[in-house]
Parts: sequence; structure tokens; C-alpha cells
Amino acid sequence: MCRTSRKASGAAPPLASTCETGYTSSRCLQLRCVEELELVLFRYPVVGRVIFRQPAEQPWQDTTVLIEYLIQADGSTQNTTFDHRWAIHSSAPGKDFYDWQQRCLSAGGVHNPFKVEWGNRSANDFCQPQLPAMCRMGALDARLGRLTIAGRRRTAQKYSRRMFVDGNLPLSGRHSILGKSLVIYEDNGPKARGERLACSAVIGHFRRKVVAKDWYANGDELTVSGRVEITQQSEYDVSNVEVQLKGLKNNGGYHIHKTPVEANLAFPCEASTLYGHWNPFEVNPKSSPPPRQGTSDQYELGDLSGKFGGLNGLTQYEDSYNDTNLPLFGYNSIIGRSVVIHKHQRNARWACSTLERGYSPSEARELRAIASFHHPTGYAYGYVKMTQLIHNDGSQSETVIEIKLRHPGKNDRNSTRNHNWQIFVNPVGVDAAVKPTSTRCVAGGYVWNPFYTQLADPLNLDLYEQECAPDNPLRCYVGDVGARMGTIDLGGERVVFTDANFPLEAPVGAIGRSIVIFGPDQSHERFACANIEPDHNVIKYINLQKPPRFVVAQFLEELRSVMGIPEWMLDVDARKTKELHGGACIQMIIHFKGPLAHRLEMDMSRLIAAGRLDAPSLFIPGYVNQKRKPTISYRTCGVRDTNEKRTKSFKGRFSSSSFAPIEPKPFVIAIIVISPIIIFL
Repeated sequence: MCRTSRKASGAAPPLASTCETGYTSSRCLQLRCVEELELVLFRYPVVGRVIFRQPAEQPWQDTTVLIEYLIQADGSTQNTTFDHRWAIHSSAPGKDFYDWQQRCLSAGGVHNPFKVEWGNRSANDFCQPQLPAMCRMGALDARLGRLTIAGRRRTAQKYSRRMFVDGNLPLSGRHSILGKSLVIYEDNGPKARGERLACSAVIGHFRRKVVAKDWYANGDELTVSGRVEITQQSEYDVSNVEVQLKGLKNNGGYHIHKTPVEANLAFPCEASTLYGHWNPFEVNPKSSPPPRQGTSDQYELGDLSGKFGGLNGLTQYEDSYNDTNLPLFGYNSIIGRSVVIHKHQRNARWACSTLERGYSPSEARELRAIASFHHPTGYAYGYVKMTQLIHNDGSQSETVIEIKLRHPGKNDRNSTRNHNWQIFVNPVGVDAAVKPTSTRCVAGGYVWNPFYTQLADPLNLDLYEQECAPDNPLRCYVGDVGARMGTIDLGGERVVFTDANFPLEAPVGAIGRSIVIFGPDQSHERFACANIEPDHNVIKYINLQKPPRFVVAQFLEELRSVMGIPEWMLDVDARKTKELHGGACIQMIIHFKGPLAHRLEMDMSRLIAAGRLDAPSLFIPGYVNQKRKPTISYRTCGVRDTNEKRTKSFKGRFSSSSFAPIEPKPFVIAIIVISPIIIFL
């Protein structure tokens, strides 16, 4: 265990943290995380999770096996079943995990790297819990005991949650079980199906890391730099927090707030966009102890300064600490939210930064997607953004979902509540904006259910609604997002969800399908829909001639109008906007986002250069804007150098001219960055 001591002052405080091994705090925090974790997700006909844990690169050590829950999921039975054999098999399973005949044969035989055989004798004569070396390595039931599968969600914790310790189950080295499979047997099942009930691959279970380092000022001059970095090995571990901040000025507290920063706003840290502290357990802050005097659960989950001390009187701050109530996994995860630093006076919001994923690009990549509700005659306006980390071994993180939706119309302030929402199997087209709700969004088909949940009894909706819940997400259809995350509002606040059952990438992925929003008050009528598409991010530097009374917001609005795109597909980084050539030009960094980001960048270049764009950049099925203006009055900036000598003359017909040709300075420099945005470890 680590022992950390804080030191911070108005000068340059050194990091004075030690642990029992004598290392510095950073090294001490790393030592606590050096463990190998692997995971098995069962999806059909049983749902559940199994976690394997062992010290990293020490395959001779004991392995902890935690069975979180196992629940019947295909609807064939509601009864709890007992005495299930289980074993690690030599191969990853194929698609026969749902085959009615000869299920899970692709998993191969029981993993047996040491070739343990007993000839004609019974395995029971040799393989026993007290003689683990006499068992085949994969034969877990012989060493650890058999499993129980709960029939209903309410009995899962009582019957199926188990924990074992095994001394012969390596997670690293040449005999590692990573990439193999875990098979559950049913001895009294149908003969046509065989004895194998369920199987799933053993995949990596990776730590999570978030970093807040890209700071935005809230109207004042931005002086703060540094980062807030949070790491968690698994949902069963404490979170390790490291804070390194410089440039502080009369600051008070710092907290995690509900939503990510909207970079295009002049005041991006205000309560109108980031709202209050992240407080999912609804802790009353008035009942919390004074700062640093209570336990983490006595404060709001996002109240970092309450748990560990504020920034009062400091110009820089450096500290490391452990938090038992700051999850990077699960429904209450802080990934995709924001950190806000407050002023001491009036507790005003001073600076803010989004908590972005931190990962090594050699180990993983971040996949981004968006469902853009931009149809002018549609019934919802806004977006649903999704991000997920894809590791090199194919394992996927939970999906973080940001939702910002309202009713169409620039000045519409209506608000409707409790809209259910689902992923449908197909994309939608012109049917997204038809008036009759009986034919609206019909091209989407039906709810996406790639893992055949409730397959044996699909009409038993009462059973499904009782079993599919936020605490049992794998028991839901993958497309039934509203049942796991809750309903959404149109015209309310932005919200952020973390979903454990929302894969984005093929072969089982949501990209290319559609999101359907149903009517208010949990109506079953289809209300609005949009397709889920890749969300790219292209960045371009542009220099413009600056006309009198130039306003960036007005320029962006005119640009979006000509290109026919919503505001979330094109915005500017206000922090980097600056004047050039004595105020004759203005330089901006434009962000093009969404599935057409590359086309938008090229169209804007042509529009600025030629002053005209004949067709809108974004095609909207069934809609033509007859009032669209195809021209724009802004031009790129080419400035004559007043110090250049006029010594060169033209020859020929115009040789009497005394003006030398002026070669304009480069006016557009494009840098293209395709999402995901990478934050290096």
C-alpha cells in the first residue's frame, strides 16, 4: 500500500509522497496497478461476466476468479439450474455459440498444455482440489467446484456470484489462457444440442485512464496549465489521481461536472452548459464534512477539493491521492465529463477541461460515431455522440454517449420528457421526416438484437421488462438503450451515459444502423430518427480578410447556411483566433466534424476561394432549401508587403507599368487530423 503526504505552496512545491517500498508517489501508484486482468462476457443463452486476476508476468502466482453473475437469458427457463461443469478450452469460439446443434464445438477440447492423461483410469481418481497439478489446466470444475446459473435477475447475487482462487491458471507466459474460451456445460440438456451450454472468449480487461489537460478560459485570460490525471485498474480497484497545475490565481475548489466542454462557446464553463457537480448518489453537500476530514463517500462524487483539499492561496499545485469513489467503469463513470476550476471569490467558474481518454496508440484506438438529427422538417434537432476504445486484441471498452437534443426551430424552447430510445437494425432515409407516425422511421426495421436475447420466448414482454435493467445490461437487447440508460428529454440539459452493452464496430457494431426516439411520456410511437455514422474531426487553419465589424459567430453562421450544415459539424476554436498584419486579416482554426468532415473541408476551401458553392455540402433526403444563399462575401487574405521595392517591370504590351507583381503570402494552411483524438500516456 502507498502512503502519500501532500505539500503545496504558493511557490514551487516539490512532490513529497512516499510509499512503503521507498518509491515516489508516481512509482508507488504504478506498483499497485501491476496486475494482469482478463475477462469473459457471456451473451447467449446465458449472460454474465467472469474476471480473472493475477500479478502481471508472474504465471506461477495464484489467480483469483470472480464470477459476477450468470443468468439465463434466452427465455427458455426462469428456473435456477445447478451443478454446471465449466472449463477453459483451447480455442476461441466461432459463431456456433448460438447453434442449436453441436454448440461451441469450435472451442476445441479442454486446455491441457502439460498433456495430463490418466490412460484408462477415471480422472476422478487423480484430479482433485487437493491435487491441482494432476488436473488438466482448463478443468476448473474439478479443482474449484461447479457453477449455478440463476433463472432471474433478483436471485443472481444469491446463487451465481462466486469467487475462487486457483494456483494453476496462468494469465501470462506461454501457457496463458488469453484468447482461449470458457465453456459452461449442461449435462441434462437436449441431446441434439450436446453437452455444451454456452461459451465465450477470454479477452483482455484493460485499465482506464482519463486526462484533463486542454483548458478553456471562462471569459478571463487563460493562465492555467497542467493536468488532472485519473487511472483505475478495474471497477474493484481504487482510482489513482495525480494533479499538476500551474498558473493558478486566487482559486478555490475544483470539481468534476456533469458534461464535456463545448469548445465553441465564449463562456464554456458556465452552469448553462456544464451544469452542477457530478453527483449521481445525490449527496447533500451541506451535510458533507469540512474538506479533507471525511471519507470519499461523504462528499459529492465529483467534489475533488472537498475530498482532498482545495487550491486556496496557491500559484501551483502538485499532488497524488487515491479515491475509493471515483469510477472510470460502469454507469457512474466520469469519462467524458469535465473538470472545472473555480475562483475563490464568489466561487466563479474560471477554467474547465474535458476528461478525455488516455491511452497508447500502439495498444488501442478510439472510435467515434454520431447520430445527427439535422433534418429541417424532422422532429428532433441535435445529436447523439458515441465514443469507444478498441484494443488491439479486439476487446472493447464501455461506450460513452453524449446527448444534446431539442425540438426543431431556431427559437423553439419546448421541452418534452421521458422519450424512450432504441437502436434499429437498418438505416433510415426520407421516412425520418414524414408526418404520419405510422410510417415514420419504418425503414429502420426493428430493435437490434444480435445476441438473440429472449429468443426462445420473444412475446413474453413482461419477463423481458423485469429482467432487462441498468444493473443487468447484458440481459437487454443491444439496441434497447433506453431500458439500460433510462429515458431522454428533448429541450432539456445535455446528458452523458456510459453503456456496457453498446458495441460500435463491426462485425457486431452500431455504425450503419439508426437510432429511433419514441414519443414523450414513454409513448410507443416512433417520433424521430437518425443514422449512426463515423464521426471524424478535420482541423484547418484559415486566414481571412477582416471586414469592418467582423464577428466570428456571424461568419460561422453564414458559412453553415451556405454549406447547409448544422452548428455541430463546423465550429471554431476561439482560443486560437488572432489578428494578423495589423488587423487587416484574422486567423482561425476551423473544426469540421461528422461523417462528411473531409468533404466539408474541401467545400469550404472552394467557397472561400471562389465565393460560391452551387450545392449544399450535406445532402438531406427529401429536402431542398429553396431559400439557400449560394455565395459568401468573405475572402482569403493576401497582403501586399509595403517594404517591397518596385524595380521589376513587365515586358511586352504593358511594359510601361511601374508595378512589380506581388506574390501573395500563403493564406491557407490545412492540417487534417482524423479522429480518434489521441491522448498519449
